[in-house]
Amino acid sequence: MLSKIGIRNFKPKHLVFFVFLLNTFSWYSFSSLIMNKITGTLIEGSLESLSLQLAYPVSIIVSAILASFLLNYLHKKRFLLLWILAGVVSSSASVLLINSSLGIKLLIAAFMGSSLGIGMPTLLTYFTEITPTENRGKIGGATFFATVMSAIFFIMFFQGLDLTLNAVALTGWRGWSLAIIHLVPEQMKPSEDFSKSKRMYTGFLNRTFLLYFATWLMFTLVSGFGANIVAFYGGDYRNRFKLIEPAVAAFSGLIGGIFCDWIGRKRVITFGFVSLGLAYAILGLASEVWFSWLFFYVIDGVALGILWMTFVVVLWGEISHHNIPKSYAVGEAPYFLTGIVSSILAPFTALISRTSAFSLAALFLFVAVIPLMYVPETLPEKKIRERELKIYIDKAKKVKEKYA
Repeated sequence: MLSKIGIRNFKPKHLVFFVFLLNTFSWYSFSSLIMNKITGTLIEGSLESLSLQLAYPVSIIVSAILASFLLNYLHKKRFLLLWILAGVVSSSASVLLINSSLGIKLLIAAFMGSSLGIGMPTLLTYFTEITPTENRGKIGGATFFATVMSAIFFIMFFQGLDLTLNAVALTGWRGWSLAIIHLVPEQMKPSEDFSKSKRMYTGFLNRTFLLYFATWLMFTLVSGFGANIVAFYGGDYRNRFKLIEPAVAAFSGLIGGIFCDWIGRKRVITFGFVSLGLAYAILGLASEVWFSWLFFYVIDGVALGILWMTFVVVLWGEISHHNIPKSYAVGEAPYFLTGIVSSILAPFTALISRTSAFSLAALFLFVAVIPLMYVPETLPEKKIRERELKIYIDKAKKVKEKYA
């Protein structure tokens, strides 16, 4: 797949971490499906249900941030091995979510979340260090594409199974990545452009980081709120178009990754925000028309693919050169906040009228674009110009061959 989307200088070590990213993100999707199954058996809106919904994402966020500050000096290959083993154990322990007390369920959910979050900053730091800047978007997009497709497979084939079989499948899925851990080099050599790059950013909480983070956080809040209002006001349409959104998101992440390496991260992110704001605005004006909902799910899929690929995989490692694990840990937190926001705001959804709800979502998305006006492009200008020059040279060669 990677060679077919135009990635140059692709090496076996890139494939290794592509596989690790795919396994990890799809494992998160699968484990989220299991957590949703468990909470679905509880009384909706109850304290037990809310506690379990919050335990998993909160443990991911807290463990990732703590690990990024405390585990920088460990042997990275050995740490990756222990991290994957922890994921295998927590996957097996998920079978205890059945017919257990609330305390046991919360412990298992926190264990599963921590076994994901504790290693994510390290894995994504590896990805940033070894991947050439001009290929980072493509590999991130290919990872997202494969992740979403595998998630659709999990939903279709495992949703009807009982939780015991789900736990066995989850354990097996996390465990197969152990087969390639020996391919990780003992000493990882950063890519040439990463070693030579001189960043203008000092600490990871620099101005650029904070502006991008504010934009990303705003999207998270709108996404969590929007998930509630879309489910509440468009239940029938949601069931009808539920597979359109993830399918579009998969291809959007793949294509968005290519454009990220062509025209830059900032322009692609801006397009994602503006298009999603427009989709919410159209719902606010014509929510009774079925085509408005179809248009929304298509555009929402486009935006999700673009923003997930850039903000979760690509962007944070390019902002903080010497504090990449911390940057990834803090920068990814809003992604896991989406479910938390959705759970907290769910009781208040019915209090806001349909038109007002969609209009507010559109307004906040357009406001979120304002910080993007003041941030620099993280893809070096030199890379953009080199690609433009290459395209120009290729066109000139074709013209020459035509008239030669």
